[in-house]
Amino acid sequence: MSTEQQSHNDFSSRKYIPSPVIALLATMVQSLLLVNVGMELSICTIVIGSLYKNPNAEFHLSVTNSSWYGSILYLCQPFGSCLSGYLQVTYGKKFCSVVACVPSIIGWIILSYSNSVPMLYLSTLTMGIGLGFTDGPAYSYIGEISEPRLRGIMACVINMACLIGMLATYGLGSIFHWRTVAMLSTLCPLMCLIFIAFIPESPIWLLSKNKNEKAMDAICWLRGWVDPCVVSTEYQELMFYYKTSVEQKKVVNNNTGLFSSFSWLKSSSVYRPLRLTTMYYIITLISCLTTCRPYIMEMMKESGVKDSQSIALVLFGSMQLAGSLMLTFTIQKLGKRLLTIMTLSINIISIFLFALYIMGIRRGIIMPKACIPIIIYSVIMFSGAMGVLTVPWTLVSEVYPNEAKGFASSLTTSIFYILTFLGTKVFLNVQNALGLYNTFFMFGALSFAGLIYLYNYLPETANKTLLEIEEFFVPEREKQTTIESKPSKHRYGDL
Repeated sequence: MSTEQQSHNDFSSRKYIPSPVIALLATMVQSLLLVNVGMELSICTIVIGSLYKNPNAEFHLSVTNSSWYGSILYLCQPFGSCLSGYLQVTYGKKFCSVVACVPSIIGWIILSYSNSVPMLYLSTLTMGIGLGFTDGPAYSYIGEISEPRLRGIMACVINMACLIGMLATYGLGSIFHWRTVAMLSTLCPLMCLIFIAFIPESPIWLLSKNKNEKAMDAICWLRGWVDPCVVSTEYQELMFYYKTSVEQKKVVNNNTGLFSSFSWLKSSSVYRPLRLTTMYYIITLISCLTTCRPYIMEMMKESGVKDSQSIALVLFGSMQLAGSLMLTFTIQKLGKRLLTIMTLSINIISIFLFALYIMGIRRGIIMPKACIPIIIYSVIMFSGAMGVLTVPWTLVSEVYPNEAKGFASSLTTSIFYILTFLGTKVFLNVQNALGLYNTFFMFGALSFAGLIYLYNYLPETANKTLLEIEEFFVPEREKQTTIESKPSKHRYGDL
């Protein structure tokens, strides 16, 4: 019996499982990494809330200590992210996912034994490096293994996983000491290390390494353990997409190496979506109050929430998760563009209402009521997770060409975390200089400017192939030079 016949018999003997189920299983494994990311991003809120301005704490955090501890995680992420861009191309997405687990485990262990500010810094430094190996590979992997009709939903699933991690941290923090929360959190990257061995590598990456048979096996696995003949059309489309990307790479850059990937920035198919996602990230940071996250408990105290900050955190995390779940059910019908415009508008109104409420308290016009800031902030969390907080991460898995995906997605997430570091680091200084309500008036005005930008420049990518999305960002004059090599169908005119 030939090898081909044996392979056919092996596939024929298997029970087929619907493609969405298998894709979801592969996505769930990557989601464990994003659950860990959510826990790493939110643990500083619990720690700062326990140590900042608390006379009974084991050791104390000053304003400077708090601003550094709350932001330094974002500063370290780009180091790991830039390296992961190179490692994705060389060793694949699965390898980067495995590497991401190790520093995360070490960071959680250091945090659980921290008894000084330097140890807190060391724990978040270690976590930040691991964080750099997570976002880019995870979102690239999901974008490459999912069918066009499922890509947006699968990206929403891993976004939801990040919010589940945040909610888990807030929930555990309301019950346990922050050291116990840190020790329990090590279970997430440990489980990921075990389960990641059972999913296939990205088919496109396998094609790039001339492992065509393994690429076919990976597609068959991802589509429900089907026969190769069932996915032959998809395999040929992926092969065409890969060859197209290779030809573009030859035009942009013929060199290899750690820093040669930056030559991709000369390509319009990279720098144009990079410009869009960077602007989107800035708008997200402002409109979703991401830079305020480490200081939520203190901010709630100033707005009249005196004794229920831990419960409020759990509520905020629940609202984010509910919004993300709503996004999963609506993204295919409403599309990313409409959801962005709608949720960003809601957040702008809510931010202005929050600013007016704080101003009313400061000027003695109204009495502080705990329910008002909790409701307003909950609306911001729900609305943001339903669109403007989550959509830019789904774009990362779609908008870049294959050969540049590893580098570009890692660079994109690096830019996001650098911006988050800067915003989080200076937030307390801005608040002290302008006052809380003036700060929020500024956030509302900047968010409105962002709404105008996204209304003019954000395309719709739902139900589009990766090649169609790539074509949208290429100017017409560049398309003319390669029009003969492009398929005549699937024009991207509705963008």
